[in-house]
Amino acid sequence: MNELLNNFPTEVRADIASISEQGGVLKAEQCQRICQQLSIKIESLMIMLLPIAASFSRAPISLFNVGAIAQGADCFSDGFYNLYLGANYEFENQALCHSVHAEQAAIANAWRHDEATVKSIATSAAPCGHCRQFLYEVAGTRSFAILMPKINAEEIDQIIEENSIFDRIELTQLLPDAFGPTDLGCDRLLMEQGFVSNHLELNQTSDDPLVHMALQAANLSYAPYTANFSGCVIEMNSGQRFVGRYAENAAHNPSLLAFSSALCHANLSENGIVEKNMKRVVMVEHVTKSCQRNVTDILVSACDNKLEFEYYSAIVIKK
Repeated sequence: MNELLNNFPTEVRADIASISEQGGVLKAEQCQRICQQLSIKIESLMIMLLPIAASFSRAPISLFNVGAIAQGADCFSDGFYNLYLGANYEFENQALCHSVHAEQAAIANAWRHDEATVKSIATSAAPCGHCRQFLYEVAGTRSFAILMPKINAEEIDQIIEENSIFDRIELTQLLPDAFGPTDLGCDRLLMEQGFVSNHLELNQTSDDPLVHMALQAANLSYAPYTANFSGCVIEMNSGQRFVGRYAENAAHNPSLLAFSSALCHANLSENGIVEKNMKRVVMVEHVTKSCQRNVTDILVSACDNKLEFEYYSAIVIKK
């Protein structure tokens, strides 16, 4: 990331550098400041940030680094919105189907920060079918804009000069006649505003704060098809804690595991040094005919085979 900072004008580098400290977020007031300093639109800033997002990528198998930038929908600063970064993540020596795509990571980042939807998302190229399906289930995104650069996003000077070097297309154009939640009788969407928690409680007593953080994440997870609600917390050797929620999908395969979500959160802050710095991984799950325990154990071991995966089950309580 440090080398990429040199591509930016000096006056905006401090704000860009703070993205990692802020968990992969560029705050609205920072976006406003940068856009005013460079006389650009926020969409141009999103394109400029794509290489920064891709610098967080972990792609030991494909060697294909991808970044994505999601624009939040909550206005915080005179018409400006938070920007949420995401990058692809692959697990070495594991099947590619466990990979997290950059668009998934960016949406999970926005959701983790309590956004109710996103206004637009910038990607290095047109999203793959897997990501189109994942995005289709996000609340409010059926007609949102996908922004794709027309030039190399590292050409900062040209982006500043022309201020509109990108294509804009709506998701429904990329995914016509889509299969989605309503086809399975579901009237809820991921990130939906006004969502009520899942009312879970642990099967066993615990006063461990990480267990209760994972329980809270499970209560906020999205699993309308299986009720396999789950949350995960990764604690680093530094003491930092990163939380992930399960995000289910009508097409099944684009679903995002709670552990994978937490790992992407950690990766945006630790910038590529996550695996050997993990101290604890704690997961809470409501098991149905679907269960994430075994695959999570495998993925935790793929990151650090000496780390013990801590697992707790939960039940749904009636309210």
